[in-house]
Amino acid sequence: MKKNYFLRTAILLVALLCGVSTGWAATYTKISTLEELTDGKYVIAYGTTYAMENVANGTRIAATTITVSDNSLLNPDASIVWDITTTDNGRSIMSGNVYAGFNGSKNTATLYKTFTAQNCEFTFSANNDGTFKLLNVASPTFYLQYNTSSKWFACYAASSNQKDVTLYKLEESGKSDPNLAFTGITGDVTKQLSEGSYSSVATTASDATITYSSSDQEVATIDQSGLVTLVAGGTTVIKAEVAETATYDASSVEYTLTVVDPALIKTFAKVTSGAVTDGKYIIVYQNGNDATSVMAMNSTNTKDYFEYSEINLTDGKIVTDNQSIIWDITTESDGNYSISNNGIYVAYNGSTSTSGGNNAYADSEYATERAGWRIEYDAEQDVFLFKNAEVEARILQFNTNANQGRFACYRSEQGKITLYKLESGKQAVTVAFNEVSGDKEFFFAEGITYNSAATATPERPITYSSSNQGVATISTEGIVTVVGPGTTIIKAIAAGDDTYEEGAAQYTLTVRASSVTLPYSTDFKSGLGDWLTFVTYGTTEWGSTSYGAQANGYNKGDGETYLVSPAVSASSIVLSFGSEVAFTGPDIQLFYSSNFDPNSMTQPSEATWTEITDMATWASSQETTPSGDIELKNLTAPIRFAFKYTCSAEDGAARWTITDLSIKEGVSSAIETVEANGMKIINGKGQVTIETAEAARVAVYALTGAQVRQLNLTEGTNVVELPAGIYVIGRQKVVVF
Repeated sequence: MKKNYFLRTAILLVALLCGVSTGWAATYTKISTLEELTDGKYVIAYGTTYAMENVANGTRIAATTITVSDNSLLNPDASIVWDITTTDNGRSIMSGNVYAGFNGSKNTATLYKTFTAQNCEFTFSANNDGTFKLLNVASPTFYLQYNTSSKWFACYAASSNQKDVTLYKLEESGKSDPNLAFTGITGDVTKQLSEGSYSSVATTASDATITYSSSDQEVATIDQSGLVTLVAGGTTVIKAEVAETATYDASSVEYTLTVVDPALIKTFAKVTSGAVTDGKYIIVYQNGNDATSVMAMNSTNTKDYFEYSEINLTDGKIVTDNQSIIWDITTESDGNYSISNNGIYVAYNGSTSTSGGNNAYADSEYATERAGWRIEYDAEQDVFLFKNAEVEARILQFNTNANQGRFACYRSEQGKITLYKLESGKQAVTVAFNEVSGDKEFFFAEGITYNSAATATPERPITYSSSNQGVATISTEGIVTVVGPGTTIIKAIAAGDDTYEEGAAQYTLTVRASSVTLPYSTDFKSGLGDWLTFVTYGTTEWGSTSYGAQANGYNKGDGETYLVSPAVSASSIVLSFGSEVAFTGPDIQLFYSSNFDPNSMTQPSEATWTEITDMATWASSQETTPSGDIELKNLTAPIRFAFKYTCSAEDGAARWTITDLSIKEGVSSAIETVEANGMKIINGKGQVTIETAEAARVAVYALTGAQVRQLNLTEGTNVVELPAGIYVIGRQKVVVF
């Protein structure tokens, strides 16, 4: 105590010699015994590094860094100074206008606005190492402690291995309390901007001059007579201070002033259709349609996720001037959406679904691979899916787990997003396509067109657009013409004016290549590409994983699903792949078809398929097993391959994986045309065509030399039906397949 006194005296002398006006700070010194613990002002800390702050961190109490020198803190911020006061059942801990307490939910702590007996009371005991145990009276197995991993204060069970607190107590200087206080102001203040100004004068018993300050002079100023002048909407801290004198301690008082600018108060209405047009939105998690409040994503991001603010609903709408929760959703030139707030772009950093973690990032600029988003509407649940454009498996969601509330990108099911859009005061317009519901998909073929006309309610003129006219165009009447493979967004917009809001509807059109060139290969690990999935019955479906294309019907009952390749064309084709299997269930099957048209057929069963399962080697374990070369010869039309997966409650559900697939052209076994003794012979399926300039009689021989048939040819074209095989006609080899 004596050392601190002389230190302050020395600093005072230096200040006086240098002509510096000093405003003395209070000194808080570490205590370690119950005898030293009396009613007074304290800093509650973890050692010498973090102090408990009078603000919440989700469902805990926030911590902030401190600097301790010689077991003392000088001039701690008012937000970490707590009044510890004796109560009927223990002691209360109060700072500003909140009490530290515990509501019984483990690993949390609550800041109560009013004192609640037992919940806001703690019993203190001293440890041998100089720290203190703070046991909650209402829940006498939970201690107020510091979590070194998460860096917050909360109430934990004794077995939790969290850290007890260190107490720093305000030193008694022997001087008088200046009794500094604002006149007529006892808490935070809210003023309308139109009020202009008000008095915030303070009084004190000290002989020091009161000085006033405002933390944000763009919101409000205060002169040295205590007159506050309102400048703009926002929040600021109004503070009054007196310096230490020979007879009085230094002191300060403050409160938060909120200035409300009616021009900044906006009303946001819930979006109840799938149309997302450019504008200002509040992105929330809403727990049911009858909820009275929502969790709104705000722009604070200090730990690679976005924090939230709980906002009350007013007649089902959000009325607010809180700029931190108002986001601009904008269509970028790449066709994706951006989500931004005052120069912050919501982003994700993973290159695959398994990299990047359950995070969300605040980028300073837009980049497709990080900050691009695809927004889809789930009409059944009335929510929106914000899928990262680079990694669609990662969806921006709200973590609904206890004590983990935050907005980040998850693969697992979390709280989906509800949107509230800024109301303009104009009449709303809804736009809907007449014959299109949901995204569309085609395999490319010349001449594909379809009707994508839309209707606006109330009736309004509609304009149409395609984001990628190399994929499809759309006429002023809404007729879409497919141009080539790729992806485009088809949009119908009813423009806004002084009376009507803008209305819009859109969907994604994907045009796949009708065939792929050989050689072709894929491992399915970053998507299924041009392959199609069809579910015949049940809910099991092929999907892309980090191991390859995978079907797994575990716990899904009966199911049948196909994975169908793009078309490939050659007279001889060689297919190979790797397979893996786990668990017990029906074997996978392999087929090919030459007449399956996904543009005109809704299921593979509408086509004719040839099974070639036995031509492949299949896995019997989770080790990747090469199939070997599966060669198909004498093909006359493009074909598609299909993997068929089945599962049932009776036979089980294996997990099949296909990867490292390759399709290449084989060595043709057919001779397309041959010339023999003035005759042109064309090979075919089940027949040969012989063109001759004059009538002739020829023999057909097998390779054994035996005569098969005698032919009487006429001048011109002669079609001769023969069983599949190799023959000799006019001393030339002919192949029938």
